[in-house]
Amino acid sequence: MVALLLFLVPLLPSVAADNDIATAAIMTDGNSASGNVDYDGDDIDWWKIFAYSGDIVQVSISSSMSNPAWWCPGDGYTGKVKLTNSGGTLLAGDNTIDDSSSSTVLSTTSTSQQWIYLRILSEDSFCNDGISYSLTPSIDKSNRDTDDDGFIDNDDDCDELFGNSTNDRNGCLDSDGDGYSDPEVGWSAHPQGQADAFPLEGTQWYDSDGDGYGDELLGFQGDHCTYQRGFSDQDRYGCLDSDVDGWSDPDPVGLNSSTPWPAHPEGTADAFLTDATQWNDTDADGFGDNWADGDWNDSRVNQTEPLGEWFLNATTPDNCPSIEGYSVNDRFGCPDLDEDGWSNPDANWTENDGADAFPSNPTQWKDRDGDGWGDNQSGDAYQVDIFPDNPTQWADFDGDGYGDNNSAGASQVDNFTTEATQWSDFDGDGFGDNFTGFQGDHCPESEIQHIVNNQISFIDRFGCYDSDQDGYSNPSQDWVAHPSGFADAFPDEVSQWFDSDSDEYGDNLEYKNASGATLPAYRGDSCPFTPGFSTDDRWGCPDSDNDGWSDPMWDWLASPQGLGDAWPSDPTQWHDHDGDGYGDNPLGTTADACPDTPGTSVGVEEGGDRWGCHDTDNDGWSNLGDAFIHEPTQFRDSDGDGWGDNTFGHEGDDCPEVRGDSLFDRKGCRDIDADGWSDPDSEWSVIQGADAFLNDRMQWRDSDGDGFGDNGIGAKRDDCPTISGTSTVDLQGCPDANGDGYSDQYGELNAAIAMMGENPLSSWLTYAGIGIALLFPVIFAKFLGIIFSRGNRKTTSNKYSDSQAPEIALTVPVHDINTGLISPALQQQGAANTGYYQPPPLPVEPANSAPQVAGDGLTYGQSAYGDISAGYTAGVAESPYEIGGEGNV
Repeated sequence: MVALLLFLVPLLPSVAADNDIATAAIMTDGNSASGNVDYDGDDIDWWKIFAYSGDIVQVSISSSMSNPAWWCPGDGYTGKVKLTNSGGTLLAGDNTIDDSSSSTVLSTTSTSQQWIYLRILSEDSFCNDGISYSLTPSIDKSNRDTDDDGFIDNDDDCDELFGNSTNDRNGCLDSDGDGYSDPEVGWSAHPQGQADAFPLEGTQWYDSDGDGYGDELLGFQGDHCTYQRGFSDQDRYGCLDSDVDGWSDPDPVGLNSSTPWPAHPEGTADAFLTDATQWNDTDADGFGDNWADGDWNDSRVNQTEPLGEWFLNATTPDNCPSIEGYSVNDRFGCPDLDEDGWSNPDANWTENDGADAFPSNPTQWKDRDGDGWGDNQSGDAYQVDIFPDNPTQWADFDGDGYGDNNSAGASQVDNFTTEATQWSDFDGDGFGDNFTGFQGDHCPESEIQHIVNNQISFIDRFGCYDSDQDGYSNPSQDWVAHPSGFADAFPDEVSQWFDSDSDEYGDNLEYKNASGATLPAYRGDSCPFTPGFSTDDRWGCPDSDNDGWSDPMWDWLASPQGLGDAWPSDPTQWHDHDGDGYGDNPLGTTADACPDTPGTSVGVEEGGDRWGCHDTDNDGWSNLGDAFIHEPTQFRDSDGDGWGDNTFGHEGDDCPEVRGDSLFDRKGCRDIDADGWSDPDSEWSVIQGADAFLNDRMQWRDSDGDGFGDNGIGAKRDDCPTISGTSTVDLQGCPDANGDGYSDQYGELNAAIAMMGENPLSSWLTYAGIGIALLFPVIFAKFLGIIFSRGNRKTTSNKYSDSQAPEIALTVPVHDINTGLISPALQQQGAANTGYYQPPPLPVEPANSAPQVAGDGLTYGQSAYGDISAGYTAGVAESPYEIGGEGNV
């Protein structure tokens, strides 16, 4: 074994070990080293290895003789090995190595960070003292405490840094030794992390609200408000301090602190949360105990129980810190009875010092002039001295600078106590002399009599002569009348003053008298801005025709809708009561004869009878004057015969100046026989159509001029109206060549026969009969001739067949047809000598009772002269020879 070692030693790394501990060679964990020691030479080698607290350092040492001598067989070696610290204190070993114990193991546990030293010592032997050795160090690090803080590295949160923390982590730096490690990068202080928020304060470690005051109430500056960030540091630590004066805000019920914490004086919390210069309020009046005036120091500090302290710029310092009070103006915190902010006076504080001169009047406190009236003139003040430096005046109701006190000796007196712009009144008329002030007197030296009589103006200007007492002054040279100026345009009329349109009618329609009653104004101008001279319907409006009645306007309608002049251009007319366009003035133009009844009739000037009356047919003639109210072409009937004077109108009277009832040839002319055909006169002959039979009602035409009328009935009918004739017996008015009274067409034989019956001696037939008897053949032949003649006559007499005969309605007098005499009854009614009834004249018949005409136009019954049917018989001529039967009337 020894031989082996001797063999291997030369092969081991050789490190020169030093025999001085200070220069010991370094060993490293797990790395072997070797060396030699020799008692006779370098007898000691020092080695060292660095170990940390808790490391178990173990060194295995093998040795052999380094210089065996052949001459000393059996001679051995001996030496010592041990482990020490730097001071040489034995840590392990001091073991002997020799021939019999060439190997040994030294082991020690390091108690700190240190160098562990190995000493190899060669001792003196018999002949050979050299020792060769090899060593192998090893370190068991399982219990290492690198930082030597008492926590092995496996448990040490800061294994390379000495520390003694034990609470948040082990073995880390804990400067204040409270068990909580100091914060570092990666390990934040509480509350962001768990490190000691107070690394230099052993009584605090946590700060939950991060305000710099620890959570440990009993520790240094323990936080009274653990979970509410605050910086108070006077009454308590770490609570809310709104004004940052060090005194915490009160917490009366302990919401944010461990216990309730009321404000001073009940507690110690800040009584002034927003005032950093105050915190205590001994009398609880809201004013702090601190003061800023150094002059107070002696009186306040030297008190038995000093209240407050001097503090630079302390606000609202309580002048009466132990007496509740609320004064704020002269001094703070003292009694203020009237609560006006000024303190009550006391022995140490009088009115001269600034105390309230009116302790019971909250609106006053100063009285400079000592008149008992306060200097405060603010809006709600009372007992106000408006003249604080004038002891004879105090009130100035109108605020004009002149006092209301007019007692003897008073100065600065106001004669107008309620008007700020006036104060003096030289003439005593009630209007101030300040012209530019309220109601300034324009005439400041008015006559006393005018003032006594109340004849002073007050409207257009103040204080001038107003003779009619209407408030408007009389005009003067420098104050002209309205409208050029503002003076009274009617200085002697109390109800008028303005005349805007200069028409001498006042603008007022009504006014109030002295008693306040509203009365109509004198000649009030209804058109105050338009000049006019109307006087009747209204005053002062345009009157174009100067008749006194105003022209109509949109708001002043003409008569009859209103009172305006219906004829603004006619001075003779103005009203039209019935609205027919004709004036009511009977003396004016187109005067309305019927002013209350609308009408369209016109006057004589325009072809009518009168203006403005009812005119049914609108012909210009009123119903009162129109003889034909329903016929517009007729209006007058001068002769009263029922036919209008207008010849060219409907049924115009051809004889307007002569009463008549003709209606066929011409209308309204004389018709003696009342057959409807006019009597001839100088202007109208029978040839022109006049009645050819004046006294025969049944006849009027005689076309053939034979004295027999064309009418087929009647006593003087003409059976041959177109052929002149003189026959009168069988036919009338037919040719009668022999003048025997029988018409030629009747035949001589028939005539002779007829005459034989009437007057045989007058008939030639009588004589012929005798001859016939004598001359039968002749008679027979004559007979045949007669028969032939009768045939011809029949043909002639049947000129009109029954179907062709015209139906003639006529009115005939009741008379004997043979004699032609009127009945006695009619004669008694005034029959004429002619034998025909002449009806008396009758009043004009109304136009609507026109004659009724039947057949060929002859009248029956009701004529233009009235009912004459009592004297007439109606009939129808059915043949030229007879009248019979009922006629068509």
